[in-house]
Amino acid sequence: MVGGTLRDIREHVEALSAEDGPYAVVCGRTGREPVPAAGVRFGDRESAAEAAEASSEYRSVLRRYDPQVQYLEPLVHEVSDGPVGPLASESDDVRARYFSFCHDVAGAVFEALSATGHREVESATMETYLTLAEVVSDRDDFCLTMLWSMMSELDVRLGPGRQATVVRSAADMLGSPAVESAANSPVEATMRRLSSSSFVGDYRVVPCPDGDAWEISFGDYALAERTGRLPTLPLAVDLVRRVPDRPVRFTDATALSDCRWRVRVEMDRDPEGLTSLTASDDGYLNDPDYCL
Repeated sequence: MVGGTLRDIREHVEALSAEDGPYAVVCGRTGREPVPAAGVRFGDRESAAEAAEASSEYRSVLRRYDPQVQYLEPLVHEVSDGPVGPLASESDDVRARYFSFCHDVAGAVFEALSATGHREVESATMETYLTLAEVVSDRDDFCLTMLWSMMSELDVRLGPGRQATVVRSAADMLGSPAVESAANSPVEATMRRLSSSSFVGDYRVVPCPDGDAWEISFGDYALAERTGRLPTLPLAVDLVRRVPDRPVRFTDATALSDCRWRVRVEMDRDPEGLTSLTASDDGYLNDPDYCL
């Protein structure tokens, strides 16, 4: 299964690692550290070079199912030299961030399904994806179809508790994010990540008066659908990696218009809504952008 293969590659990279080592692997085109080597350090150039090859192999596994999985151009980088700037043009970099986000989340969820013993969900996801992929006309939509297939099978086959276990495992696979300013909430950081990856358009994060909760509104969501449900899986995976010790709940999804959504995020509550939510359309009546 794809998840087991990806896990084997990750374990190989981890076996090469050295805590606080001076070398890292980066993508020469984007300047970012690729999964599964993101956040991993190596004690010598040879180990880092081997990890770079393994990172390319990780993408090759996903590329069997989605030809749009991008090539890494991995480089061994000495951490003390500072960050590597992207070599791609800004428009190419935005496209790279979009596909990278999709495929990083997809790969992490595949790994998580394997690691948590949910092979039947992994198999069902692949069956659903391969069936839907036959009618996908735009190659750029393969990655969204893969994420949608995951969300659909997780919804049908696992309850909220097991969904939370899978999401937390997937978040762990992505590694710790960069340190954020204390002024920024983890929810704000997640929405900024999705926005910079062109996975959502404009967004707004408003803290709720009743404690650790936020109301998010956003438009142009790449994974939006018209079946009355709001897919939350990519948001949940990115958010949980930022708050690994706190349960997260998504609730009260509302369709504000054909291309805008609102959802409430709560911390320290029983995990729920981590794959998708049924969305009401009450917001149509109150959204100034909506026209009859």
